[in-house]
Amino acid sequence: MSLILRYSHTDATFRSTFTAASPSNSTADAAGAIEVRPRDHIPGIPDNSVKLRAELDDGGRWSVGGGVVYASGQYARGDEDNRDRHGRVPGYAVADVDAHWQLDTDWQLFASISNLFDRRYQNFGVLGANVFTGPNRSFGPVVGLDPEPTQFRGVGAPRAVWVGLRYSWMSRFRLTITRASRFS
Repeated sequence: MSLILRYSHTDATFRSTFTAASPSNSTADAAGAIEVRPRDHIPGIPDNSVKLRAELDDGGRWSVGGGVVYASGQYARGDEDNRDRHGRVPGYAVADVDAHWQLDTDWQLFASISNLFDRRYQNFGVLGANVFTGPNRSFGPVVGLDPEPTQFRGVGAPRAVWVGLRYSWMSRFRLTITRASRFS
């Protein structure tokens, strides 16, 4: 059995003061500029991340494993001053499991489930102008001319199940046949 734990703390901050264009930031001045100061966090980089993986194998014929990935919250792109009213993109944790069985020297059967608990999460953010401010998220009162500053978030991948057969020859070439499914 193996157990692997990886932790990283990244103190990614700006070191000098500068003015940046960020018209969708709630702290922007009339010209759409924000003032970034030393020690403001660089957007898109979580401060902390943890990866934990456990695997049980018999030394070559089969293995079963799983892991958890955690990332702390991060600031959205465009929020270089770390003061936008939308705040940070929240942190998340996602679990995965996998197994493989070596049928012979060339053939391997494998399966994996990513995002095991079908967790809904966001792993990225960017400030921008939302023009869909009308009823039922339609265009605003004047098409494209009534945008609201918004934090758009990139959603993480939903649960996916992968089952496949892998063929390797001459230990350098590999052919993989995979079937993927989405289960809700």
